[in-house]
Amino acid sequence: MTSDSCSGTRACHSISNSVLNIVMALLREHAVDGKLNLTDVERILTLIGRGTVSLDEAYRLQEERCRKDHSRPKGNVGARSNPFQRLVVRPFESLLAGASPAFPRPLLANYFEFIEHAMGNEREAFERDCRAIIQALLVVHGNNLTWDHFYSDARTLKALHGALKRITHVLSTPEGQKAWHSLLTRPVDTTPAPTIAQTNQLRQALLETHRGLSVG
Repeated sequence: MTSDSCSGTRACHSISNSVLNIVMALLREHAVDGKLNLTDVERILTLIGRGTVSLDEAYRLQEERCRKDHSRPKGNVGARSNPFQRLVVRPFESLLAGASPAFPRPLLANYFEFIEHAMGNEREAFERDCRAIIQALLVVHGNNLTWDHFYSDARTLKALHGALKRITHVLSTPEGQKAWHSLLTRPVDTTPAPTIAQTNQLRQALLETHRGLSVG
């Protein structure tokens, strides 16, 4: 029996191997000239089904590993994370995924600069609200708090709706459109400037998410 954790399939394979090893050992022990009749095989399998010392020990060890694995904190909310920044990225988060994302993560620096411009003095209030939501969720979930808990909370959705209402309003003005274009279409370090099509994808995601939350 290996020391595999409960994660993945290797632990299950280890248990299967233990069963197979015991089956093979008993088959060899009862074979005559390398042969067994069906009745003997059925009797051996019935015996194993009732449990053996070796299997009981293997199951006990794996159960301990599984209990230990499942007792570990599952949370992924870091203490230094900025929940408001994560929230305003949520509408187009899928564009950041993959080895060749539709919108490279380094370019988020430009987006956050636009958010700061668009939100103005309201940004700090939204940041405080998001941190307060995280703190309240920590009371409930402790170290198992995940970002999915945060994103699905009704208070978070209300905050996102309020932020997007402000952002989409700014985007509807000539000044806001100019700021969006000038801030978003810049390179960041070694990452090339995004194309207009890429920035349009972001804007469309923001607009559609705002419409969806407004309907809800």
